[in-house]
Amino acid sequence: MNMLLEVEKKSPVQVSIFSKVEKALRKLRSYGPQSYASLTRQDGSYLQVAGGGVTCVLEMRDPQASKHWRAHLGQAKVPFEGEQTLMFGGGNLTIWPDEVLFIDDVVAVFKAFFDGEALPKEIKWRDISQVVGLV
Repeated sequence: MNMLLEVEKKSPVQVSIFSKVEKALRKLRSYGPQSYASLTRQDGSYLQVAGGGVTCVLEMRDPQASKHWRAHLGQAKVPFEGEQTLMFGGGNLTIWPDEVLFIDDVVAVFKAFFDGEALPKEIKWRDISQVVGLV
């Protein structure tokens, strides 16, 4: 199945093999020329990630259900406490420590999404539909 891969400052491309998606994800850096990417299915659902390396924020949208979620962990991997601001090419995001993922977490979720499989169980999803104006 083809999906649309969009990466900051690059032309959108249709992808049919996951290795191209993984390569793009692993190049992301919150301070670099590519700091966000998204992968969209034909039904309009998508994953999007901001940041890169060990400071990634992952979100998912289901347009049919009018829902938008942010990924989080049961236990934070980062040492900071309280709200933080992630600055990247698309703007700024206010995040909590449990919302910071490492790129390996992000790649695993994108792979499952790409393959149409169940998403990794260690990643939890927080409904932020109201925050992004869907409710």
